[in-house]
Amino acid sequence: MTEQDRYNRKVNYRYVLSEYWKFARKHKFKLFLALFLVVVFQGLALVDKFIFKVIIDRGTEYSSGIIALDIFLETLLVLFVIYVSLELLRIVTDVVRIHFQGKMVARIVEDIKNTYFNHILDLDHEFHTTHKTGSLISRINRCSNAVDNFSGSLTHEVAPFIVQILILSGVFAYFSWVQSLVLFGFSIIYLINTIIVTKRYQKYRISFNRAQDSEKANLADIFTNIDSVRYFGKNKNVKEIFRGFVDKTFKEDLRGWYYWKWADISGKALVAIGFLALLVLPIKEFIAGNITLGTVTFVYTAYLGYLGAIRNFSHSMRNISRSLTDMEDLFEYGKTKNNIKDKTGAKNLEIEKGRIEFNKVDFGYTKDRKIFEKFDLKIPANKTVAFVGHSGCGKTSLVKLLYRLYDIENGEIIIDGQNIKDVKQESLRGEMSIVPQECILFDDTVYNNIKFANPKAKRKDVMEAIKFAQLDRIISTFPEKENTIVGERGVKLSGGEKQRVSIARAILANKKILVLDEATSALDSETEWQIQQDLEKLMEGRTSIIIAHRLSTIMKADMIVVMKDGKIEQKGTHRELITEGGEYAKLWEFQKGGYVE
Repeated sequence: MTEQDRYNRKVNYRYVLSEYWKFARKHKFKLFLALFLVVVFQGLALVDKFIFKVIIDRGTEYSSGIIALDIFLETLLVLFVIYVSLELLRIVTDVVRIHFQGKMVARIVEDIKNTYFNHILDLDHEFHTTHKTGSLISRINRCSNAVDNFSGSLTHEVAPFIVQILILSGVFAYFSWVQSLVLFGFSIIYLINTIIVTKRYQKYRISFNRAQDSEKANLADIFTNIDSVRYFGKNKNVKEIFRGFVDKTFKEDLRGWYYWKWADISGKALVAIGFLALLVLPIKEFIAGNITLGTVTFVYTAYLGYLGAIRNFSHSMRNISRSLTDMEDLFEYGKTKNNIKDKTGAKNLEIEKGRIEFNKVDFGYTKDRKIFEKFDLKIPANKTVAFVGHSGCGKTSLVKLLYRLYDIENGEIIIDGQNIKDVKQESLRGEMSIVPQECILFDDTVYNNIKFANPKAKRKDVMEAIKFAQLDRIISTFPEKENTIVGERGVKLSGGEKQRVSIARAILANKKILVLDEATSALDSETEWQIQQDLEKLMEGRTSIIIAHRLSTIMKADMIVVMKDGKIEQKGTHRELITEGGEYAKLWEFQKGGYVE
């Protein structure tokens, strides 16, 4: 499902509720206990109104001389004790309900967050390159709030409303079946009206969510690229752009608000009609002598409490509709399947030698964009192989295929005699190290960013990796040494410092296959030379793949592969290719140690 399809859909309430129940049923004891306590609480809430009825009836009898003062006072004392006891019981019941409900909702939210975070994290590379990070974060957070609101509305407002209908219908039937029928019939009509109004409201909520997701995606994009905003002096332009997103969100929110206010009028009209009916019927019965004044009072006070429940119910149905829509925004991702799947019974890959083979590989990002056709290449173990060529020739695509970020259409990729499709992709990626062109770091300490490559590593090993990457002299000047926070994406470090962190990661990971993806292209000449010395030591005893534009950085490679339009134009050592002439010699003459675009 595309992003546009997600927004043009109708909310599938059955699917959302079934997904919610998958998580809620793990805590069904707490859920049913909370609902049971709601029934008890509502029943107790009706008792105090009945006590008021008895007081009025006994007071009427006393004022009429039917009962003596001592009997009346004794009755009041008994009712007082009952009332206080019931109020204490109501308080205890509500405290217990809130306790169990709070724990239940917190656990459900925790389970949903973990489940969907894990699912989204495991989705393939293509998913993450086509979905905005800000929107994903927005949906996870919105769903968490929605689960809380939905669960609260269910037990605080919907359940009490239904319980009151059933209890009051039964109680009113004891005094007058007509009153009971009117109450029950009115409740059903009001319920149907509310459901219809709520269902129509979903399109406004979906539009609001679309606007909010765009706003948050734009917000994340702006702060991620804050340097670009600063360098080009575009604060004013960015503020205007963001104001447009905020205004769109505001207008969509206002549309929903206006709809609900107008829709609320129909509910209020029904309440007014029902109130008139239940106002007239008890008076009629009282005049006929069928019920006492206390009973009239009981019916009115019970109905006033019922009106409060109705208003809460109308508000809760709006919350429930919003919550179900918000939950579906995240739950829809549960239907998204990972296009890169492990085979049944796939084993972990263990690389011992590091021999790599590309055998007759066919691959294209789309049907109209073919990158490789019948591509063949063998990379011997413990050798350094460099790939060069103009941008778009397929160098980086080869690395993505090696890491199985995409599946090839035909052919096979073999590592140490094992087809990478036959092993678990997590183990495949975990058996290789990479030093990328731009090292993106977590907003954590230097130490933890390096240890990320091998969480089980001892402190001694981490510090040795730091020393190998010649990072120890640099961090000695930091205020907290290796415990210095590097900032979001490592913004507090220079390009050279981040690359040294990346090298330290690769050392700590200690894998047989090492990928250097333009690892020094963004550095100045002096820093590049220093990093290059570290990389040469790092490549010793490993199968190393180098993606490079600067030919001066690959002169010592065991084999240089010249790529053009997804095909191998030439391959050999630097000296052999210079002597041979052709594409590589042209590139060398063109840059003389410079840069190939």
